[in-house]
Amino acid sequence: MPLKLQEADTEADLLAIAQAMIEAYEQKVVDVETGRIAAGALWSICRENPFTKPKTITAPWFPEDSREYAEEALKMHAKPRSQIAQRPHIYLFIIFTHHEYRRQGAAQQIMDWGTRKADELGLEMFLDSSSMAKPLYELNGFVAVQDNLVHPQKSDPDEKWKEMERAVGPFTLTVMWRPVGGKYEERKTRKPWESA
Repeated sequence: MPLKLQEADTEADLLAIAQAMIEAYEQKVVDVETGRIAAGALWSICRENPFTKPKTITAPWFPEDSREYAEEALKMHAKPRSQIAQRPHIYLFIIFTHHEYRRQGAAQQIMDWGTRKADELGLEMFLDSSSMAKPLYELNGFVAVQDNLVHPQKSDPDEKWKEMERAVGPFTLTVMWRPVGGKYEERKTRKPWESA
């Protein structure tokens, strides 16, 4: 089944999330025979430090009765990057591949666009990876920076918080970084957030 990377329709595909981004690029990879979406992504191109003016993290797309849990999870998710990515960069916020299209190159089409764009702009890249996706990112020049346990806590959780905690549970993502140009050599390439 032939696959094709396309620009995503902001209104139909990712409007709620895109509104919160800096310079967002939405994409989808489409099965040209069926028209089905095989994969998609949401990139943020930060042409300046996105953390100089901290913004309140909100989740307006989330149901109001469980929004507090979601917003706390988003804060925990963003914290490591807010500490190490305080310069212009490209951030891969979301990437997904429909299970029927896995291992057919759909995610790689998305990664090819992102790495080309970063190299064209002379920017480093960041993303948060599940353990399943790490090999894809490593093949594209990313290195693991740190693990990030996302487990929102509240001193007096109500029933909705507890329900969300049971449904979502704690999860760990690995913050990954790709230097400008994608060339990283252990013990030679300096990570910009580390002291010389």
